[in-house]
Amino acid sequence: MKKLLSIFLLLVVTFSCSNQKPQGTAVVKDSDELSLNAKSLLKAYKDNDFTLWEELFSEDCEVLFNNNALDKKTTIEGLKQERSLFSSFSISEDYSHTNYFKNGNIWTNHWFTVEATGAFTGETNSVRVHTDLKWENGKVVIFQVYNDPSVAMKEAAAMSEMSK
Repeated sequence: MKKLLSIFLLLVVTFSCSNQKPQGTAVVKDSDELSLNAKSLLKAYKDNDFTLWEELFSEDCEVLFNNNALDKKTTIEGLKQERSLFSSFSISEDYSHTNYFKNGNIWTNHWFTVEATGAFTGETNSVRVHTDLKWENGKVVIFQVYNDPSVAMKEAAAMSEMSK
């Protein structure tokens, strides 16, 4: 009787699992145009060329740097200033993928490590960065950045001290 009950329970579990349809909410791609655009934006930052940033970011793009809200113009100007704090700059562990959600939302997630030598302290540091980009009609409408800003803040302080 125990064997019969065990077999019945196993059949019920197997049957109930096999009758479920996949409920996937997104298709994820890592070599599509938007994932590659995220990497191109990073390369443009590294090369200190913000033409692509101007082109791909919507005029009313909502930007959050570690949850601090900025607009497109302030973001690009800030990135230019930040980039000038470093004399050498390299990228590693660069990975991005784009989530195409069934509800129509499209988000690219991008992770990378920046190794940079400060133009004012001469120190070399490594910082892990994560960005999220929400796309609408081929433009970034939300840009979120998460990283440790202490390295850039230290360089900015050193630059300020040198200019006194």
